[in-house]
Amino acid sequence: MTDRPREAEAFLTALQDLPPNALSTCNTWTVHHIGAHLAGNYEEALRHVEAYAQGSPLTSTRSFEEREPPFRELSGAALLKAVERYEERMRRAVDAVLADDPDAELTWTGRPFKVGSFSSHMRNECAIHRWDLLGDDDTSLDLLADPSLLEHSVTAVGAGPLCARGLDIDAPEHRPLSARVRTEGQPDLLIEVDGDTPRMSLTGAAGEPTVVADQAARLLMLWGRKPGPPVRLRAVGPPDDVNRLQRLLSGY
Repeated sequence: MTDRPREAEAFLTALQDLPPNALSTCNTWTVHHIGAHLAGNYEEALRHVEAYAQGSPLTSTRSFEEREPPFRELSGAALLKAVERYEERMRRAVDAVLADDPDAELTWTGRPFKVGSFSSHMRNECAIHRWDLLGDDDTSLDLLADPSLLEHSVTAVGAGPLCARGLDIDAPEHRPLSARVRTEGQPDLLIEVDGDTPRMSLTGAAGEPTVVADQAARLLMLWGRKPGPPVRLRAVGPPDDVNRLQRLLSGY
């Protein structure tokens, strides 16, 4: 079986060390809420992968509201064990499927999703939600700077989910938007909106950027977070485009 990813290890350490009732950067959520969120995500991914392996793939994905409440009822210690258990079981199930078919694909949140992408998906979840608990410490800076996390966010999660809330906020605006978030030495993060259709991609640096950021700050911005210190995000494009981009990236 593949080793536990370092993002999962770091999240589990935070969940173990922090008081369950400590607040987080997620509005109204405590450490315990975030632990329940991760446990629910691991369990739901496991359900999908195991059903696929058994020849009866699931056609719908349970909502956060359906899968998280049972985990919220657990004690802090029991929740920690649940996250550990479901993380390991998901990893084992993914490995088994990929051993038979490296290109295996199932339906996740109504869209085609590679079974192999669950590892990157949960690495993303662990790194970002650890930041929600502990902020911009050295571990967060290291984990979030991994380019593979941004690539997964752009290609596997995509503009639809990541911009859905922002599109509602930005609804009065009707003009097209083309904005680039640039990190030195990395592809540009290109975000475009035409009407109510958002698109995002990683592309070669070209023209003037809208925002310049370090790699970790760019991933946080994409997920609707505000890295610290704020100087890590610098507005260099037209103010209207900068403001619209921030509204568009208002969180998942």
